[in-house]
Amino acid sequence: METLSAGDPQHVGPYWLAGRLGSGGQGVVYEAYDPEGHRVALKMLHPAGNGMAGRLAKEATAARRVASFCTAKVLAADLDGSRPYIVSEYVPGPSLRQAVTEGRRFTGDDLHRLATAVATALTAIHDAGVIHRDLKPDNVLLGPDGPRVIDFGIARTLDMSLTGTGEVAGTPSYLAPEVFAGQRAGAPADVFAWGATMVFATTGQDPFHADNLGGVMHRVLSHHPDLSALPSGLAPLVGAALRKEPAARPAARDLLLALVSGDCADLGGLLAEGSRAAGGVAAPGRADPALGTIAEDAYGSLGPEERDLAAEVFLRLVAIGEDGRETGRAASHDELFEGRPEREAEAVRRVLRAFSYVVSTDGHSVELARPALLRAWPRLRMWVNADRDGLAVLGEINRAARHWAEHGRRDADLLQGSRLEQALRWAATSRRHVTLTPRERDYLQAGTDLTRRRIRRRRLTVVALAGMLAVALAAGGVAVWQGRQTARQRDVAVARQAAAEADRLRTVDPVTAMRLSVAAWRLSPQPEARSSLMASLQQQETAVFRDPPVQGLAYRALSRDGRTMVSVSKQGVNVYDVRTGRRTGGWKGLGLKGEIVFAPVLSPSGRLLAQSTPEELGVWDLSTGRRVYEEKLEQASGGGYFPRFGEHETTLLVGYWEGLSHLVDLKTGKRFGRPVDRADGTEATPDDLLVDPTGRRMLVMQGKLGALSLPAWRRQGPYPACGRQSTVAAFSPDGRTLACAGDEIRLVDAASGQVRVKDDEWTCDLCGKALPGLRLDDRHVAVFSRRDLQVWRIADHREVLSYRAEGDLADVRLDPDGRTLRYLMDDVVVSVDLGPRVTSTRVSKDAEIRLGPRGRWATVADYEATRVKLMDLRTHRNVATFAKGSEESVVPGFDEPGGRLVLAGPESKVRLIDLRTSRQVWAVRTPKYNLPEQVQFSPDGTKVVMSMGPEGQSGPFRVMVYDAATGRTLHNYRTTVRGGPLTRDGTTLVTGSGTYLDLTTGRLAGTGFDLSAGGYSPALSSKGVIAIGQDEDGRIALWRFDPRGPTPIRPALPRAAGSVVLLAFSPDGSVLATLAGNGKLQLWDPAGKRRLGGSFDLHTFQMPDALTFSADGRTVYAAVDGTIHQVPVEPGQVAADVCRRAGGGLSERDWSAHLPEVPYRETC
Repeated sequence: METLSAGDPQHVGPYWLAGRLGSGGQGVVYEAYDPEGHRVALKMLHPAGNGMAGRLAKEATAARRVASFCTAKVLAADLDGSRPYIVSEYVPGPSLRQAVTEGRRFTGDDLHRLATAVATALTAIHDAGVIHRDLKPDNVLLGPDGPRVIDFGIARTLDMSLTGTGEVAGTPSYLAPEVFAGQRAGAPADVFAWGATMVFATTGQDPFHADNLGGVMHRVLSHHPDLSALPSGLAPLVGAALRKEPAARPAARDLLLALVSGDCADLGGLLAEGSRAAGGVAAPGRADPALGTIAEDAYGSLGPEERDLAAEVFLRLVAIGEDGRETGRAASHDELFEGRPEREAEAVRRVLRAFSYVVSTDGHSVELARPALLRAWPRLRMWVNADRDGLAVLGEINRAARHWAEHGRRDADLLQGSRLEQALRWAATSRRHVTLTPRERDYLQAGTDLTRRRIRRRRLTVVALAGMLAVALAAGGVAVWQGRQTARQRDVAVARQAAAEADRLRTVDPVTAMRLSVAAWRLSPQPEARSSLMASLQQQETAVFRDPPVQGLAYRALSRDGRTMVSVSKQGVNVYDVRTGRRTGGWKGLGLKGEIVFAPVLSPSGRLLAQSTPEELGVWDLSTGRRVYEEKLEQASGGGYFPRFGEHETTLLVGYWEGLSHLVDLKTGKRFGRPVDRADGTEATPDDLLVDPTGRRMLVMQGKLGALSLPAWRRQGPYPACGRQSTVAAFSPDGRTLACAGDEIRLVDAASGQVRVKDDEWTCDLCGKALPGLRLDDRHVAVFSRRDLQVWRIADHREVLSYRAEGDLADVRLDPDGRTLRYLMDDVVVSVDLGPRVTSTRVSKDAEIRLGPRGRWATVADYEATRVKLMDLRTHRNVATFAKGSEESVVPGFDEPGGRLVLAGPESKVRLIDLRTSRQVWAVRTPKYNLPEQVQFSPDGTKVVMSMGPEGQSGPFRVMVYDAATGRTLHNYRTTVRGGPLTRDGTTLVTGSGTYLDLTTGRLAGTGFDLSAGGYSPALSSKGVIAIGQDEDGRIALWRFDPRGPTPIRPALPRAAGSVVLLAFSPDGSVLATLAGNGKLQLWDPAGKRRLGGSFDLHTFQMPDALTFSADGRTVYAAVDGTIHQVPVEPGQVAADVCRRAGGGLSERDWSAHLPEVPYRETC
């Protein structure tokens, strides 16, 4: 991968660029990383190629219609901005052309799998009504899971208009004859390119190569390539594909059928079969690690001294802009080396050498060579987030100190007043990883000296901070609060320390973390403490049990109910209740020959424990320690044989990584069975097999879900209700329900094999990932793979948990209480709360919900119904219903103090209803060609203001102003901008562009927001602060309301957890609530520019409806996907809720351990 050139941006939209993968006539392809650090491929249109925008739009449309069988999935696209781009999944591995150029030739089964992969991709592409038009060896990548067809750069759908006659789009030596003849390229042209690509893979030569375009045209039109090098089974198919007449060529689907001998009646199964058959083609020996992996490996190679310096080196290469966004910057050698002892300076040089792939250095400065490192490397993200506020201060200090030193060290260039206080406060108390340079220290000291000289009466804050800075600089670390400070100052410092410690302990000791956050808030209600308190309410982990250490290695298993962990080592067996931490059983010595290689397994009831070594297998009664079965084992590859329990208590599978050896009936000790094949004919591994609860049947997964009768070992019919591709399955505790999963999860009656409820299925992205696991109980379905975990509620298919662990999940179990999930990771068992951290009321399955601005009323309009309901949010009861006609949407306006409601529908009436009598007071017609978007009462209740949008994609906006008493139209304004909130005096509307609409004159005033990407859903606080969702990157801009136009408030808030679509301020303006399109609800302190905790995940697949605060500001309400969620905001209520979750406050012993500076006090 090439490094970025001087003209390349550091980021495009929310994606950060790591380097160039290639370029062509259409644009440049980059390796990039999304905000969560996932690697992607990003194609950006050349800046000069404005005429390509239409074609790029076609690419996005085409690619999104293609199923991801042997193709690179398109993840996102933005075609309207100044830099149009398309994002697809990154496929690590070389192109087919690279592999062949480096000497690889495809023959035999290898070639057959390659042909199958490309034919599978073409079948999926054509099934979506798309023509690729540029299939060639360069556009076939050999990924780790098989070949992938990429680049729909000149793809076209069947319903697009023809290009100009004679246009040649594509790579000439792989174009079909009809294209050179001026005909439109259809599906047969892709088949022709498939045949040519197979010839290239076998021979290493382009089949129609010539020195110029004319020569290529001649060979394509008249030459017949030599196919003698192709296998006899493939040569006829390639020959047919290369026929000159398009009508004579087979379809891609026919090619695929011939290659896999599949069932043409089921295209989905055929594509899945082709995808599986293609999985054996890979690029051995070619490592393509992600950028974060490269950086972490470099970090791991450092010694302790270099690791201590790495954070400082990299943070010097990061700048925080006024908008809160980080970017890479060049750090001078003076910043990195000046004032350091030679030993330390040499350690810095070793850091730069270790990271030479990701940083570039010259004789004067160092900078990030790959800006995407800011997203790709989790450790760097952690460093930046920990020091984000300080980096902005450091940047100001560094720039000002350089200017001061280069211009004669004049007093006029020194920091003064609050800016000096802020810099000193950070330098003395908040630095974590950065050491100030001598020049920066001199600059701050000069500013302090100047302040002392200018005022006779020393300012206590500046002098105290300056003294702390001197102590911090002399000690080379962060100064601590001195014992001479007052009790209040001590409590402030301890509260901040406790909040930070709580955040650090969330996944290590969740209960202590929650209790510490409450203690921090009770000590001193600092913003850090409030944020930590809110994070404790949001945190999903509720408890952690850690296996006590033993000599040597220990291997662990979790019981089916997740309440018991068994730890096995050469010293013996230990059994623990993970809820209490007590050891409940076990014995010394295992008595097995050989070293333990695999983890133990427990029977479904948890009564039996099975453990193996490469030499022996044993099964014990866990309650008595008595061995009930033993077996000598033969040698096997991959570490030997290992046991597996299914759903039957006394049937044990014995196998190795590549297949099954036999089964054991533990009641009789009898061995039976033999290796078994999957549906595709390959040998099944133990992970592909599951004995049912009766012990009379064994399921065979991977492909069509089949079964064998036990112990007769006879094939039984498949489970057709499970579809053609089941990668994993599980039974409910009572054995009556079978969950089977491939691309979708289905619940099947275990006895009949029929779907339990029609259409009772839902999508499962994790089921197709590596080594998936599936768990089922009466309430929930859980799926996990590697570090990721998802849980759905069976009753309504709603996702209740989406979770990423810090390491790979060894096992996941659902507690019978229905509220707790536990997972085993290394030596710990973590308990996760499945219950909501918010109060949720399901209102309707399919309705639009609008909330009143003071959290008293809500309207519920079912899309299929003809009436709209009015709900009291205090009781969650419907108190009235009103006709809404046939309109799909009704926009309400609430006058809660006056007890009035306005209902506005498209092409209908605006009605005002007196809620005390439920009588309609007045009704007027809405203007044609505009649709109501927002209705609000003026603060004094005398006017109704309705903002309207265009009926189609474009057209004017409109603002209507009505007399609230009579319905008389006071004003009818056509405007070019979308409406927004009213000012406190009710005379001005703040629009979505930041301009102001004067409701008395209809004129737009003000300069508007300076947002390059536009804005979303402005909110106006009682303090005159405007908040707006700035872009899809999750940034939130704050502006100060000014009659001349809004002025930006710097720095911006940190990035939100998604693209913000709804915002609301609390009545006093102290809290901002935001709701992203992905359902993430977050709270913010706009004055302190900080997030309050993390986020509440409301798990929605639809665009949120509404967001508002209660009149007292203690609660925020969110309407999402037919449900109203109620979130506590007032810190006292939050603390009470956290105390209940944690089971009380800190004990005196824990208080002394964590807060020794402060006398003990009750906190819960």
